Amino acid sequence: MIAKARLAIALIFFIHGFVTGAWVPHIPLAQQRLDLDLASFGLALLSLAAGAVAAMPLTGMLVNRHGSARITMVTGLLFSLALPLPAMAEGVTLFVLALAAFGATIGSMDVAMNAHGLAVETHMRRPTMSLLHGMYSLGAMSGAGLSALVLETAPVGIHLAGAVLIAVTVVAAAGRGLLPGAADQGSSSEAFFALPSRATVGLGVLCFVALMAEGAVLDWSAIQLKQDFGMPAHRAGLGYALFALGMAGVRFAGDHLRSRIGSANLVRISAIVLCAAMTAALLSPSELVAIAAYGLAGLGMGNIVPVLFGGGGRLTPDAPGRGIAAVVTMGYAGFVAGPPFIGFLGQAIGLTAALFVIVTGAVAIAASARLAGAADR
Repeated sequence: MIAKARLAIALIFFIHGFVTGAWVPHIPLAQQRLDLDLASFGLALLSLAAGAVAAMPLTGMLVNRHGSARITMVTGLLFSLALPLPAMAEGVTLFVLALAAFGATIGSMDVAMNAHGLAVETHMRRPTMSLLHGMYSLGAMSGAGLSALVLETAPVGIHLAGAVLIAVTVVAAAGRGLLPGAADQGSSSEAFFALPSRATVGLGVLCFVALMAEGAVLDWSAIQLKQDFGMPAHRAGLGYALFALGMAGVRFAGDHLRSRIGSANLVRISAIVLCAAMTAALLSPSELVAIAAYGLAGLGMGNIVPVLFGGGGRLTPDAPGRGIAAVVTMGYAGFVAGPPFIGFLGQAIGLTAALFVIVTGAVAIAASARLAGAADR
């Protein structure tokens, strides 16, 4: 049963990444379609993260009340079906509303599937969260890479229809193998929103910085490559595709590394690699070197977030869904702050210079990595 549940939640993590990656090539296309400058487009992107952050506390409450399996299934289907909304929206107002709805489904599915992943890890009695996040990254790489190839020859509508069909089919099939709802219902019957507690706020701050950096690569890497090297929009998405590939590769080794060197050391080393790779990506005179450096940055980024998410759940053992939701909510607040901040800063000093915020964030994570030791409890 537990092996079946592990496979099922791994497939759901893959689809979350697949749909996210499928959205990436549409970001520069949306900027072109709406004819917005960096600052205005960054402000519009704020709505995606705002929708996610608004939905996350409610999702933590629902997971605590009903168990993560049912909520994972429902939010997975909604996320899959929401992909075409921002990709097809005409006009800034519709685009912002569509992004908010899309973001709400992203955030809800993120909380639910991570809560279920922690339930599977607890039943297995050995680490598996990094592997699950590796499946997410493999899905993101596949979604971004395949989308770049398809959009080169096929209409946008064909690409979106295919992506939605794949995602809905896999989520519906995998949902049948998840653990029963009682596996991680909270021991408390209180219906509370998953706001950060004193125990989770430290991890939440680190998650804020980490997801701000990851979101900056998601939202701006394709535009940065397009601006600096004149790459076409569909090919500029390859930077994020290699970033996701790097995250996937290192996450598949993350559970073993975490067992050998501990969560704090793993986060510290990862942050140092992220700092060096992003510096290389942003200073590179060659598009090929820049894309390869984004892949190395993915190696650094890969294991930071899954360790922090798992730590949040372990700090609140009576209601792990609430603990994860609290840390993830603070993390996604980084998505809220990131896009408009980098957009406005990029408008003033240039996008490439503004993306050095990621380098600064990596230094801060390395300096505070000891907090990640909570994941080893």
